[in-house]
Amino acid sequence: MTKIKNSILAGIVFGLLFGTFQGFTHGINAAIITGPISGLLFGIFIHLFVNSKAVKRQTQIETKDGESVIHSGGANHLKNSEGVGGKLYLLTDKLQFKSHSFNLQNHELAISIDQIKDITFYNNLGIVPNGLAISLKDGRQEKFVVSGRQLWKTEIEKLRAITNN
Repeated sequence: MTKIKNSILAGIVFGLLFGTFQGFTHGINAAIITGPISGLLFGIFIHLFVNSKAVKRQTQIETKDGESVIHSGGANHLKNSEGVGGKLYLLTDKLQFKSHSFNLQNHELAISIDQIKDITFYNNLGIVPNGLAISLKDGRQEKFVVSGRQLWKTEIEKLRAITNN
């Protein structure tokens, strides 16, 4: 249900932005027609993309025997100003991100739970409350855009409590 809700929200935002642009460049009549149509098409495209077999296959990780996935979900990893799309996994001993191949900077990232110093929130683009910032003991900070950031933080904090005891 979250994927559908996010696709609808993305379509509405895109439709409003594109409609506004069309209103300024081609007039209100163009905005009234192109805004809703482009928003609907964008939302459908995003939903099909996120649920495609190719994206699922490309972002799948292999786990070791005895290692289980505690939580996972679509995410963007902010790397050199690019929101690299992929999937974020919380395993018993690490946080792991794997990008899909539709990015400029394809990569994987694994962060050991015992290397996490702090977890904070930030607003994506300054307004969207979906950012998760992971501060590491070595001074680095990794930022992710996720759905349900409070759940991510809670689950990571539970593992940190176990690891630190």
